Amino acid sequence: MKSIKEQVALPDSTTHFLVHPLDLEAARRPFINSWVFAIIGSPQVFAAVAALVWVLSNNFVAPFLAAGSTLLFANLASAWFRREAWGYIPGKRRDTERRLRGMNLLAAVIEALALAAAVVLLILWFADRAVSPEVVAFATGTVTAVALLMAAEVVVTAVRTRTGAEVLVPLVNLLAVAAVSWWGFLVLAGRTGPLDVSTAVAGAIVLLVVWGTWLAWTLWQRRRVGRVPAGPAAAGEA
Repeated sequence: MKSIKEQVALPDSTTHFLVHPLDLEAARRPFINSWVFAIIGSPQVFAAVAALVWVLSNNFVAPFLAAGSTLLFANLASAWFRREAWGYIPGKRRDTERRLRGMNLLAAVIEALALAAAVVLLILWFADRAVSPEVVAFATGTVTAVALLMAAEVVVTAVRTRTGAEVLVPLVNLLAVAAVSWWGFLVLAGRTGPLDVSTAVAGAIVLLVVWGTWLAWTLWQRRRVGRVPAGPAAAGEA
């Protein structure tokens, strides 16, 4: 039977069998890089990039091209660094279930700030211009879809984990978006007349497609972690 030779200094398996990349100096940097790129590739940052490019370019196409490219390449980079980080650890010793509450909360705060900044930027841009009802309706549909998804995430997390600490992460995002969105509604209310429902629905659908794609990619990558082969730095067969 073949045995595994460890090429990195893993903790003693008798006292610390399961290992996370944060436990290893060599794996820590790629894991943190993966975490950073995952934030950049989040739907919240997608919205922030789209809002910024929308304001700068004043058209519908450029924002989605720029934000979509950011989303794609950031997630590809995150996946690459994630595989590198977990590749230092033999499969049977990977602590894939460790909960990183501090990092998750920090990521939630950063993403919430990015999304809030996007909404604020759009509101300020709308406030100084004669904006067509279609544009406002599209933006309203997008923000509404985001808020509903975040509310659903809070409920699902609460039911699944039954712990306040876990609920805090999605709740941070929800509160930030709800507060900024309500302020935006007060600023823009009555300036454009009744919103076109079909355009608002279109905005929501675009957001849901982006979110669904991101969610499918994220779940797929999480499942792949357990199947990432240990690289030469982690193990070799004798």
